[in-house]
Amino acid sequence: MLQKPVLLTPEDGMVNYALAFISGSIIAFLSSDLGDELWFSYLPVTLALALLLPNYRFLLIILTAYLYTALQLTHSINLKLADDFNNRTVMFSGIIADIPEINPQFVRLLIKPDHIAGYRHALPEHIRLSWYHNKQMPAAGERWQFKAKLKRPSGYQNPAGFDYERWLFVNGIGATGYVKESAQNKRIDSAHWWDINRWRSRIAQAIDHKCQDCKNAGLIKALSIGYRGDIDFLQKQALQDSGTAHLLAISGLHIGLVAGFFYLLGGWLWRRYFFRFCYNRLEFSALLSLCAGFGYAALAGFSIPTVRALIMLGVICFALIFRVQTNLLNAIATAVVMILIIDPLAVGSASLWLSISALLIIAFAQYLLRYQQGWFQKLALVQLLFTLAFIPLGIVLFDQVNSASFFANLIAIPLVSFVLLPLVLIAGFCAAVNLPFAGWLLTLCDRGLTLLLDYLQWLLESGLSAFNTGTIPLPLLVCALIGVIVLLMPKAMPGKAPALLLVLLPIIWQPEKIEYGGYRMTVLDVGMGTAIVVQTRHHQLVYDYGPGRDQGFSAGSRVVKPFLQSQNALSPDLMIISHVDQDHSGGFHAFKPDYDPFRLVSGTPHELQNKFGLRSAVRSCHNLPPWRWDGVHFEFLPMLNTNARIDNNNRSCVLKIQGHHSALLAGDIEAERESWLVKSQSDKLKSDVLVAPHHGSLSSSTVTFVQSVRPAATIFTVGKDNRWRFPKPAVVARYHAVGSQIYRTDVHGAISIDSVARQLQVESLRLRRPRLWY
Repeated sequence: MLQKPVLLTPEDGMVNYALAFISGSIIAFLSSDLGDELWFSYLPVTLALALLLPNYRFLLIILTAYLYTALQLTHSINLKLADDFNNRTVMFSGIIADIPEINPQFVRLLIKPDHIAGYRHALPEHIRLSWYHNKQMPAAGERWQFKAKLKRPSGYQNPAGFDYERWLFVNGIGATGYVKESAQNKRIDSAHWWDINRWRSRIAQAIDHKCQDCKNAGLIKALSIGYRGDIDFLQKQALQDSGTAHLLAISGLHIGLVAGFFYLLGGWLWRRYFFRFCYNRLEFSALLSLCAGFGYAALAGFSIPTVRALIMLGVICFALIFRVQTNLLNAIATAVVMILIIDPLAVGSASLWLSISALLIIAFAQYLLRYQQGWFQKLALVQLLFTLAFIPLGIVLFDQVNSASFFANLIAIPLVSFVLLPLVLIAGFCAAVNLPFAGWLLTLCDRGLTLLLDYLQWLLESGLSAFNTGTIPLPLLVCALIGVIVLLMPKAMPGKAPALLLVLLPIIWQPEKIEYGGYRMTVLDVGMGTAIVVQTRHHQLVYDYGPGRDQGFSAGSRVVKPFLQSQNALSPDLMIISHVDQDHSGGFHAFKPDYDPFRLVSGTPHELQNKFGLRSAVRSCHNLPPWRWDGVHFEFLPMLNTNARIDNNNRSCVLKIQGHHSALLAGDIEAERESWLVKSQSDKLKSDVLVAPHHGSLSSSTVTFVQSVRPAATIFTVGKDNRWRFPKPAVVARYHAVGSQIYRTDVHGAISIDSVARQLQVESLRLRRPRLWY
């Protein structure tokens, strides 16, 4: 029989080798250049040396892991859409690889392509496609033909927020695009009866049919088949803010719960029936557990997180079946190495490290609980460990601390694990086979989820809401985590006082303040639009919020709000929307519920008030007098003085900033307004930094305006491969002619400008932090 799992002993080497393998994989993933592909031929040599030279094994495993991961990363990069097909309309066919995500304006499809017309390169592993105003509804598992415009995968690059480009790379998506209107868009083949995604679609449709009045149908589908496309945004926010989002999407926890239940069931069945056969009880239970985990992972469409969880489960089950002496840490270490061998891109997935962290916490809790007897004490201690350990992770991933996490999970974990999850699986099965009481079971699930969400909302409204931490340096968070571990060790463990100091480091740390008379301006990457944050020593303003809609994508929620959270500036002193056009104002939808009308100004105040249905009148920036913050002078340059009707672009707020260095934010002004400014405000136009008017359109940046401003740095806020082809080459040439350094958000990502007494520092995020997937 296996011994009871224990923590790592000094003799255990697997954990050390796993740490070496992880280190090599991370180094390769975070490298900006993997070097010559000929280096990969040394992989068999380093592997052989690692086996033959035990004294140097740790370093050789690091090198082996680096070469192996680099080889796989290079292969994945080569599977991206070829440059000569970028931004081209093509005919292609493929299989719908997952349940389509249905939105009010479009359907999003994940497709495994099998043919692209005229394509002579290795096909992308997957293509992510949007189909707007579609009249047909593809189903998972079907083979379709599409006429679509495809692009190489790309995403916004900002100091905070979701890194979409990295997510595409880690998930093997080699192209994105949208379907063009065409009679050639058609289904070629139906889904095969054995296709798991066909059965998942049937379950999803059955849940929708049987649970039409349910408030939480999206959460029911997330728990039963791993489909998260229908979860309401407010529900997602409540789950994230309470630290319970991990409970309501199929993950390692759920696979483990199902596997654990069937392991116990296997033991019961063996004692009742199967003891007569040659099967051993341990082997029978482990095999049944593994089959159950495999089945649940299949229900989730073998999504990447569930496949990783299945690998971990497989390591443990095979150790039981083959009577391999192991302990919990060795099992975790073996599973991680296997995952990184099978899927090297997993090293860049946050979900993998969250799962590993959870398992390590369980291992640590097992060590601490060896003298505890009461089940409630054990549950409370495990939850306390999770809460404390996940504080640094929450700061790293979300720039926030979930103060409700302990009390939320204390109720949510047992409720979801032992009540809602089994009930949802039974209800989903009953709905799929159309049993008459399926609707009643789904209604019961819905009410249970409603009670859970009401409890979480009550916690958040009772003073336990998530609070933002700003950008605390990663080394301080690692020190704090080490300190927490030492403090939780038995009393005999030395070093408690230094450990407490380590825990306090992130709390007492303060970011370096901007000097008096200086400012920091961050031009965010929001695609085809503008969003800028300006910070002085004690004040902040936002100039435009990028594109966005009330329902669907919003640069305000995806880019601007995460950045403001990271800077502890969610309530800026001034909110400026230069004019009402969608690419400058759309992202304000994310801020509308909490905005302060006294802090909002615009160049088109009446139009803005009507667009967003604001109760209070919006002030005009054209009437706002100059002001001074922390030694920095701010002034709106006047509007064209004429009685003629002026279009929205020429009514843009033009903001001049003067500190140690000067900056000019020109909105979308065009030639007429530029000409008037040159004649009436020429002494105020000269600036060190210019955010180019109207994204580099030919209707703006006239020669006289460019010569009057003569910026040392010019920034174009543009989207990658935008259909207007901004900035126009002729406009760029005008700025080059006055010696200006050119920056573009589509090429350089977010651009930060630091005005300090010594010098003007302009920095590109993509150049400062280069990554392979760029």
